[in-house]
Amino acid sequence: MDTPPLPRDSNEDQASAEAHPENMSSSADTSSRRDPAADWICVAAARTVLVVDDNDRHLDILSTILSSVGHDVETCGSGAEALRRLDMRHYDVVVLDLVMPEVSGLVVAQQMRSLTFNQNTPVVICTANMTIARRQLADMPGIAAIIAKPIDTANLVLAVARAPVRKRERHPDQIHI
Repeated sequence: MDTPPLPRDSNEDQASAEAHPENMSSSADTSSRRDPAADWICVAAARTVLVVDDNDRHLDILSTILSSVGHDVETCGSGAEALRRLDMRHYDVVVLDLVMPEVSGLVVAQQMRSLTFNQNTPVVICTANMTIARRQLADMPGIAAIIAKPIDTANLVLAVARAPVRKRERHPDQIHI
């Protein structure tokens, strides 16, 4: 999957305008200028994403960001609930908080590999402690990215967009037409 570059630096735009003034519109006309955020906001092909975090504020932020670029987002507030959902429905990507009470993100990432659905679904880990995450998850299959909290919007959008597309597993009870 080709990924467009991150937003251009405003200095590049200024340098380009100075070098090629004939290509720039007047400063009063902003309708034809590109918004640098558009370079990365539109990278996402619509995917079904499960976002798992025990903090409601983080769930809202992650869900808003991913929904705004066209993803179908479901949220849940615990690892145990995530495992139930992961065993009932296929997701294209799971965005997972690492540190949660009772059932941690590490346990969810390990156990989802033995479920009927989502055995091969890529996981994007969100964590405040990158050092521990990298050490714990270094050899774990299916981890597409580890991103730091506080969440950087561009990093989240690109991590989900770059997560590998996996063949969907079939549940034995599914009817094939």
